[in-house]
Amino acid sequence: MNPWLAEIKAVFLKEWAVERRAKSGWTTSGAFSFVAVIAVALAAYGLKLGEGLAAGMLWVILLFASVVALPRCFISEEEQGTSSLLRLAARPHAVFWGKAAFNLIQIAILGTMITLVYTAMVGVTIVHGWVLLGTLLGGYVALSGTVSVCGALVAQASQRESLAGVLALPMLMPVAALGVGGLRYAFGLGTDQAGLTAMGGLLAYGILQTMAGPWLYAATHRLHTDEQG
Repeated sequence: MNPWLAEIKAVFLKEWAVERRAKSGWTTSGAFSFVAVIAVALAAYGLKLGEGLAAGMLWVILLFASVVALPRCFISEEEQGTSSLLRLAARPHAVFWGKAAFNLIQIAILGTMITLVYTAMVGVTIVHGWVLLGTLLGGYVALSGTVSVCGALVAQASQRESLAGVLALPMLMPVAALGVGGLRYAFGLGTDQAGLTAMGGLLAYGILQTMAGPWLYAATHRLHTDEQG
């Protein structure tokens, strides 16, 4: 196997084993998300939510679920003091891609469960299923890439948790706009062009973040090493 792929796979499996044992990300993000879905369902009880409002509420839940769970993948290394050991086992680029791949799987599983429960409880009518699927897939790539970059950039800061959320907000604004646009069309509101633009935009934005992330993470690693030296 290619050394790069071997390192990425090792980091991914390490993250999977840690999360399976601790379940901190799943528990925190899952509990928040499902409480939010239940709150929306209770507020909409006996009502028919408009397509735009239903799309906005679902995407807000997905956004906050990603911000709560995904940065922990990088931040926990610094809190536990294992970041230096991990960098000895794998190159910074491989570390980022391995963690970003784990974040993608994590938000894909969690986001799909949230969407299924949300559409069932709120009573949303899915008009264009292929657009819903494309928007969610593109959104998962965009969310995992963007929040992984945020976690990597603030991992070595003193106020990691707060900074991750603050940094993520402006970077996630395009994701929010495109995601809501795609879901609006999937629920029956908007044009074909809007749906296609949302799906393509989310995927392109996520790929851009995922490609830039390793270089940013490697730069912060070099800066931290120079400061320690």
